[in-house]
Amino acid sequence: MEGGARDSEAGRRRHALLLATVQEFIATAEPVGSHQIVSRHPFGVRAAMVRNMMAELEEAGYLRQPHTSAGRVPTDRAFRYYVDHLMGNPRIGFVDRTQIELHYSAEARGLTEVVRDTSRFLALLTGQVALVTAPRLDDVVLERVSFVRLRAHEVLAIFVAVAGKGSAQNRLVQADQDFSQEELDRMARYLNESLQGRSLDEARRWIEERLHEDRARYDGFMRAALALGGAIAGRPAPAEVYVEGSAKVADQPEFTDHNRLRELLRTLEDRTALLDLLERSFAKDGLTVSIGSENFDARLASLSIVATSYQSGAMPLGSLAIVGPVRMDYERLIPLVNYTARALSRRLEPSS
Repeated sequence: MEGGARDSEAGRRRHALLLATVQEFIATAEPVGSHQIVSRHPFGVRAAMVRNMMAELEEAGYLRQPHTSAGRVPTDRAFRYYVDHLMGNPRIGFVDRTQIELHYSAEARGLTEVVRDTSRFLALLTGQVALVTAPRLDDVVLERVSFVRLRAHEVLAIFVAVAGKGSAQNRLVQADQDFSQEELDRMARYLNESLQGRSLDEARRWIEERLHEDRARYDGFMRAALALGGAIAGRPAPAEVYVEGSAKVADQPEFTDHNRLRELLRTLEDRTALLDLLERSFAKDGLTVSIGSENFDARLASLSIVATSYQSGAMPLGSLAIVGPVRMDYERLIPLVNYTARALSRRLEPSS
């Protein structure tokens, strides 16, 4: 039903029938029949007319009939049509919005804790598998650097990110020489003057450039400060993805087949595949919905993914998504995922 196919009265009826069929299938997980449609939706036509229109929609690739005597089931193409229709006006319910606002108005927590907790919260709220990537540390803007002398030749290097109300990352560094705490404080002041406002990746490149410059331009103190700074910026933490709600898929009618469920759980344990999935959504602008056969990974062909990114200020930090059966409640879940990402982003805005 492309473009002007909905302009005629018959086209408008087919449009309404397709949306109604998808809604009924989402609600029941059972093939949808013409009598079911007539009894629950005011089309003003008889069941025989609805059967004819369903046959037309089947011929066009929007519906399929599992058995001759059964009703129809929406195809991935039908769900795409339905989702595109919803995306024009996504509205979150009052209860969902209130729960999200209350969750993110809780007491201050560190960046990592807030992000990890988002996966648990999203799984609980949606009843689907929830995925959230930890912030991309290379893109995190530095607020300050500090060094703490633990013992001879051993320094705790700390950087504090602007995102997450001062979330700190610590690294233990073996120094070439023994520095006093006063010397370490001076090094930190020098680096803070030079690195503040730079991302971790920018800081790494700046330090590397300074270290490769003529040694005569830097005394031993400055080079030592740069070396300690490089210990922070030079070793980005490995990418992390938090997964919650995997057990929930067993409650879905689509996964009563144990072999199918086992394959899905294996996929959800493949961190590389999940990171690749979320990287793709991170690279796109705004919320995305991938339905069944649209997914790049064949193991996800029976699933849908609703994904978007979260950010701090104007800086994207990571992605969050839900994964569930193609027969998921898009009308509720699309705005819910979108609003959760926005609430998380507000929570991670730099302190004023």
